[in-house]
Amino acid sequence: MTLPFHASCLRLLGYELAKPEKERLLAKMMHASGLYVGDNRMVLADKMLGGEANWLLQVDTDIEFRQELIEQMLTVAGTDKKIVAASVPLGEAYPTCGFRWTGQPGVYESVPIGTAPIEVDAIATACVLIHRDVFDAIADRDGQCWFHSIHLAKSPLGTPPRDFAYVVNGEDIAFSMRAKAAGFPIYCAHVPGLGHYKTRRLSHDDERSARLGESMPGMGVLVQEN
Repeated sequence: MTLPFHASCLRLLGYELAKPEKERLLAKMMHASGLYVGDNRMVLADKMLGGEANWLLQVDTDIEFRQELIEQMLTVAGTDKKIVAASVPLGEAYPTCGFRWTGQPGVYESVPIGTAPIEVDAIATACVLIHRDVFDAIADRDGQCWFHSIHLAKSPLGTPPRDFAYVVNGEDIAFSMRAKAAGFPIYCAHVPGLGHYKTRRLSHDDERSARLGESMPGMGVLVQEN
């Protein structure tokens, strides 16, 4: 857990607790940690579905955010969006959290992201708001495997088993694939105030990162978890 994330959580908690009880948007703050990111996301989804909240706001522990994050995300979601990712730069080679499928198994292009939400094929879930209906629909269709990775066939049918190869899609892309199959559009937008702490702080708020996200053409990348 990074210090900026911890400080952001404390600010959000204080901001929500200062509101009259009936106006609070935060139902519960939960944490999950472990070797496998997909399993951690599954734990958070399970805990959320066991309560009465309608939304899961999932934020990675290397993300910095404003105390009004819940309000910001709900504003982006509006009345018609049930999956919204707040984009942060993932690194120099991966300028946004929004991706477009290239048509090849497991290969996605990074797409430019602005302040208005755009529909994408997949997202990195560093900061994402997901409605309960999405989890219910995926469970009805595929079982309770919201963030479990997916193995896709890389070899054509008829390839001998010894030579048959697969592509692994990590939890972010796997969730996106299941959500779209269940009929839910996926949106991504620049939400001000977010920072992503890698070797340095990365943010769309920074002029250089903003230019990179807006002008960089789609890049073919294999998106999977380490």
